[in-house]
Amino acid sequence: MMRKTNLVIFSIAVIVFLGGFLISLVSFPSTEQNVNKNHQNEMSADQSVKEPQFKVPEGGIHQFMGKSESEVRKIFGDPQRIDETKYGYRWFIYGRGSEKYVQIGIDNKTHKVTTLYALGKKLKTSPFVIGDDSRQIYQKVPVTDVVSLNEHGTKIKFEFNEEDLMIRPLIKFGNDWAQLNFDHISNRLVGVRYMSANVLALQHPYSMTYEGPLPAIPAVTDKQWTAINEAEDREIFDISNVLRMRYKVNPLKWDTSAQRAAYKHSREMKVRNYFSHDSRWSGDLKTRLQNENISFQMAGENIAARYPDSIAVTLGWLNSVDHRKNLLNNAFTELGVGTYQNYYTQDFVEPIHP
Repeated sequence: MMRKTNLVIFSIAVIVFLGGFLISLVSFPSTEQNVNKNHQNEMSADQSVKEPQFKVPEGGIHQFMGKSESEVRKIFGDPQRIDETKYGYRWFIYGRGSEKYVQIGIDNKTHKVTTLYALGKKLKTSPFVIGDDSRQIYQKVPVTDVVSLNEHGTKIKFEFNEEDLMIRPLIKFGNDWAQLNFDHISNRLVGVRYMSANVLALQHPYSMTYEGPLPAIPAVTDKQWTAINEAEDREIFDISNVLRMRYKVNPLKWDTSAQRAAYKHSREMKVRNYFSHDSRWSGDLKTRLQNENISFQMAGENIAARYPDSIAVTLGWLNSVDHRKNLLNNAFTELGVGTYQNYYTQDFVEPIHP
């Protein structure tokens, strides 16, 4: 679920561009989708779907799947940042602000890599090439509208809609899974997300049927939520800047005041159970920014809810025409990101300098 708004202020008059608030219900977990799908469905063994196979290349960053934390540190060095998640692994962040950006997920119990997100174009993601046309990639790998897996006795079948296949198709990749992230507007590959079967079953980011128990998401304390929220703020900021640079747009600076405004809005939407740019309690974007003593010529806001994580929500914004306008607007120079328990707000600002 996403929405976006723009707000422009000139020195004499205030012009507010709200456009049409867009709510995009996607196939990532939403309230309706999870309620309807998270029940045991009868699925016999002969209903399982076999996906076409292809040979996984010997070289590439995917080789780090299953490697130990010590092996990762030996090759990549100490991470620039370690981010907590709600899924039982920590992200090791490398290559910030560059086309070498990668997030490596280290399991908290096994201390091995269970997921990996390759965003940088300079990373080796063979047979995929980040930046390639989608048609070239579809010629290399098999893509189907249904895939199935068996995770510790639980039979899971994912069914993909048209948007899934266009933006985030999933393929079997050796012993693991690869989700290809596309920019459907330019028809280019944006990044590649590798997941173990356990992580895929844990996040279940598609419409699905299953037979048996799903992996339980670890319990999260309030203190851990604070760390997770802050981590997702920084990841959205980093991913947004890599994308802006790729599309020849100036990177943004972190704005602490805008972050406070964004966080308060995300928290209010979650606590008061609504989804809108306008609040009966704290006003519109202009009011919320002014409450944080932000003077600006132009401002814009993207909001979203119920995505699996920062990677998924940023890809969603990129693939929405209106949200993309904020994300890739060269007039904006600063950004504050505020996350609160799966509610997300980006506040973009072009400040007035004295």
